[in-house]
Amino acid sequence: MVTFITITLGSALVLHLLLFGLTKLFGKGGEGTLGDIRTAIGSSLPTPLGVAIWVVALTLTAQKLVEHFAWNPFAIESGEGENAITVDILLTMIRTGLLVVLATWFVARGVRAFSNILNNWHHSKDTVELDTTAIQALASIGVVITWVVGFIVTLQSLGFNMNAVITIGGIGGAGIAFASKDVVANFFGGIVVMLNRPFKVGDTIISGKIQGTVTSIGLYATLLTTEDGDTLYVPNSIFNASEILTKQ
Repeated sequence: MVTFITITLGSALVLHLLLFGLTKLFGKGGEGTLGDIRTAIGSSLPTPLGVAIWVVALTLTAQKLVEHFAWNPFAIESGEGENAITVDILLTMIRTGLLVVLATWFVARGVRAFSNILNNWHHSKDTVELDTTAIQALASIGVVITWVVGFIVTLQSLGFNMNAVITIGGIGGAGIAFASKDVVANFFGGIVVMLNRPFKVGDTIISGKIQGTVTSIGLYATLLTTEDGDTLYVPNSIFNASEILTKQ
């Protein structure tokens, strides 16, 4: 048992140090598209992968200890005619769930990293014409979809009955939506702004008492820079109820 634990934790340490070294050497790319892709992967992958290495090592170590000491203080019945969930099985489920969360985290970070690359291309390359507003919108929507899918897969990997989860989620979602109608209004306001595009990043807008240059358009709020250089945080629902004057 001691040999197994030593090898497992030692391997995790070596892999983590190797990952750190590779990130330093190859994580920040050079010139061209390949260099930008290397930079995006280098900024997105190391942290989730490093955590994943230790999640696997620690859960394997815990399973070995449980097996060695025959420790099973409880057994959760998983349903009629099905085997009970022991500590060993529970650790396996937890490991799988955490790995799914980490994979989701990596994908979400990757979406943000690649959106930043596209945005940099828009500003630095005359031959590449991209819309900063569209890039931010797609990145925000992509991150939300990634986490929703990751959450569902995580629950399924933990053995939850997804039919019950969806039913409860639907009822709970309706209650939460009613209680947080302002948040929902701002969210859908952001979708409307991104689709109708009454303004884009870089435009100067006037809407009622609000005036400033658009620096970021999010799903919930839009950030403006005022003439004084201050940052103004404006919930998106305001733009759906007010006239907007745009100056490019």
